[in-house]
Amino acid sequence: MGKIPIIKFNIEDLFINLSHMRVFKIISSVVSVSLFLTWNVSAQNKSLESFIHSGLENSPLLKDYANQIQSNIFDSMKVRAGLKPQLNASAQAIYSPAAKNFGYDSSITNGGNYSALIGINQPLFRKRFRNGLFENISLQNQSLITSAKITEVDLKKSITSLYITAYADYSQLEFNRSLQKLLKEEQTNLKQLVERGIYLQTDYMTISITITTQEIAIKQTMMQYKNDLYSLNLLCGITDTSVIGLTKPELRPQNNFDINNSPLMMQFSIDSLKNINNRTLVDLNYKPKLNAFADAGFNAVNPKNIPNNFGTSIGLNFSVPVYDGRQRKLDYNKISLLENTRSNYRNFYTSQFQLRLKQLNEQVKSADELIADISSQINEQQKLIDLYKAEIEKGLVRFSDFINSINNYTATKNTLRQAEINRQQIINELNYIR
Repeated sequence: MGKIPIIKFNIEDLFINLSHMRVFKIISSVVSVSLFLTWNVSAQNKSLESFIHSGLENSPLLKDYANQIQSNIFDSMKVRAGLKPQLNASAQAIYSPAAKNFGYDSSITNGGNYSALIGINQPLFRKRFRNGLFENISLQNQSLITSAKITEVDLKKSITSLYITAYADYSQLEFNRSLQKLLKEEQTNLKQLVERGIYLQTDYMTISITITTQEIAIKQTMMQYKNDLYSLNLLCGITDTSVIGLTKPELRPQNNFDINNSPLMMQFSIDSLKNINNRTLVDLNYKPKLNAFADAGFNAVNPKNIPNNFGTSIGLNFSVPVYDGRQRKLDYNKISLLENTRSNYRNFYTSQFQLRLKQLNEQVKSADELIADISSQINEQQKLIDLYKAEIEKGLVRFSDFINSINNYTATKNTLRQAEINRQQIINELNYIR
């Protein structure tokens, strides 16, 4: 967010020739706006929660994760179906012509082969293998869910940060508009005083120039607000381009910062389980495999004999790996490297998380202390203004000193507002730390 210019106008020249009571009335009006200005929220103003809801609902990445989880459900159904009896139909017709000095050996081909079979195959004793595949799919789903949580945290954090920035523009815009309204009201009153000779024409020109300067500031602030509001809508997938008001964000630090509940820490745990399961699947590939099979149909070497060659067969298929060039050990080594990488990332993340958490808590504490100091300064300035107000009626103070105290008070209020915005940003970082 660009810096919003704070318009400071020198009211001293405006009041040089006014009566004490008239000056007191105008200054009291300024002080009233400065001290008790609030930004009224209309029914059309949108809250932070509304933008977060839209952002989560419209996020294509979150929808992608949901579809991937649904796709894994189909994969688990495929695994279950693949371990059920598999029924296949096949047909074959082969004719091997032979002549003198030409043709395949008839003892091999029998002159031809004609078959039509329905076969069934059933893997046996594959429960552990099936459970390993199901566990792998389950871990993939857990990983997707964790990734979706990380995306949700990042999205909420980004939306909140942009909202705070946009609200800072909005509050500054409302403040500038209030000042402009006050100046225009006093411009009308001042014109009558100039016509009566109580006020100088240069004083009227001064307030006119101040109003023009304030209008420029309002336009600049509006441009910045529109840009930040557009960025916020863009991030949330909102197509509405109308300029709306925003409600003040009320963020408070959360106290449930358990590193084990962090989505990234959960992901590290899931990755560890994946490595364990992958090792199990490698071992299962080297277990003996037993399949039962059967078929039925006809199988003949002469088409004329097909009606007499219908039959069936059953059997068992047993296989066991004997030697594969030490591929099993290579797979173990790859899994060990993955586990080592995971441990390194986890240890680094743990130390960084604790350090970042401590830093943000200290920043919140410092921000609270700064806001308390500024608020204390504002209270002292308020007391000084009250003293000036009491002495203005008696004409005991210079108006320039009083106006300086008002300008200082306004500057301090702006400093307080910026400090509060900075505190909100720090809390946003803290609440969505991961």
